[in-house]
Amino acid sequence: MTAAASAPHPAVDASNGHGVLTETRAEVAYLSEARADLLLQASAARRPVVLVSDEVTRLTYPLREALRDAGGHWVVRATDGTLRDGFDGRRLARVADAVSGERVGSADDVAVRFLRPQRAEAVQLLLSQSVRHKAAPTTVLGGTAELLTQELTGAPPRGWGAHEPAVVAWDRTRLTELARGRMPRETTVMVAGSPERPVIGTIRTARTEHGLEETTQLLVAVGAPGSDEARAVVDRLPQVMAAFGAQQLPLFGLVLARTGRRDLTFPSVLEAPPTPLGMLVGPPGVRDLGLDVRDLGDRLGARVVGRPRVPGLYFPLGTFTEPGWAALDAVLDALGRDRVRAVLGQAGGPWEGVLGG
Repeated sequence: MTAAASAPHPAVDASNGHGVLTETRAEVAYLSEARADLLLQASAARRPVVLVSDEVTRLTYPLREALRDAGGHWVVRATDGTLRDGFDGRRLARVADAVSGERVGSADDVAVRFLRPQRAEAVQLLLSQSVRHKAAPTTVLGGTAELLTQELTGAPPRGWGAHEPAVVAWDRTRLTELARGRMPRETTVMVAGSPERPVIGTIRTARTEHGLEETTQLLVAVGAPGSDEARAVVDRLPQVMAAFGAQQLPLFGLVLARTGRRDLTFPSVLEAPPTPLGMLVGPPGVRDLGLDVRDLGDRLGARVVGRPRVPGLYFPLGTFTEPGWAALDAVLDALGRDRVRAVLGQAGGPWEGVLGG
């Protein structure tokens, strides 16, 4: 980085041959303006960022994803003085070991304190949905976040902002003006719900040869594990996606379910892995992949969404009692995993774990 010579970046606590270190003692670490700028500069300079925190620190979803997308690392200093990787629990002898590229090879590589999970407070839905817009003055962004948040929580987002905390009152017009003013550069903004209706996520807008592509990633708490409230939301997902497909031009969407904290922050301990609930392939994806709508409906239970002349497909995949990984594998095999990866490009987020390298 160019920072460390005469005017160090305000978020940098140390910089050496192993990477750029930034420390926090906060209970919740979020994607502030300084952290976002640090990740951007370090990524451009190909220097990994290492976030060092105490054991009590939890990450917000936007910071967790931004850190991982930038090739960064999270080192946790436990109360007994030991170090571990905050993402996978790998034991570390020193902070610099976080950037070694080593992976967990056996249970002995994992710190015992990482294996002490916290009680799950809420069912969380992790949604990734991309849509296509015309690059026209009449285009207004934020519709995906608004519709999905309204359908899943009963209220639209409360706030948005270029960084966290997203405390500016939700306003799609102002959000669109920010993205339009930054074109042709890509724009990512934060979106948040309220403590009563927890939602956190990001909206990324980029110019493409087809117009504007808006990718929304949301983490939503929908009720306590085993509750009727959570079960009702999960059961309504096909209807929610049908309504979404009728109002937008969706590209690809994925819904995963997991359990975690109600405030949607991520602790540095082992948490239950997510399970796929549904996958949406919009009309452009159906066309680009040359999909046979009727055949996929008969073989894999795909449901037609959107307009009959330009149909999309929603694939119900699983529930909490019936994990959907096998069903997702069957869908990806039928569509062609490599072809889906090519169409998605650098989608990131939940798709990265689903499609692999």
